[in-house]
Amino acid sequence: MLRLLSEAGRSFLRAFAGALVVLIPGILAAPDLNTGLAFGIAAVIASIAAGLKAVQVFVPALSFKSVLGGKFAPYYAIVDSFVRAFVAALITALLGILAMPTEQWGKALFVAALVGAVTAGFRTLQGVFTHGDVPAPESGMTVPAESQNPAGN
Repeated sequence: MLRLLSEAGRSFLRAFAGALVVLIPGILAAPDLNTGLAFGIAAVIASIAAGLKAVQVFVPALSFKSVLGGKFAPYYAIVDSFVRAFVAALITALLGILAMPTEQWGKALFVAALVGAVTAGFRTLQGVFTHGDVPAPESGMTVPAESQNPAGN
């Protein structure tokens, strides 16, 4: 249960930050919208992404780990993060399109791709700066408490 909460929480934070990076400039440029709307939309996107990650924890076969092979195998976590954020942003945008049919599908796909790309970038940074994490397990930083007590006991 602790692993599930940890994985879903990190997925939520990455997707929330990724969605905010993409949405804030557009929201601030619109004179009739406020930043609370960006936070709300980002929270919805992040919640869906965290739910998808929770499903992935229970059903590991839904990961790209089994699909990517060879030299691309270490990058499965980045692809997983992109796909989760893309699907979450697309679901959120499509729900908005159903409520406001004047919006365009192309914009929804573009925003979903941007949110996914930024979230995958955050996942890459997390992997690079976390010792033992993909895509570069040999790099990263360790906390002194981890090196003294690696099992976490």
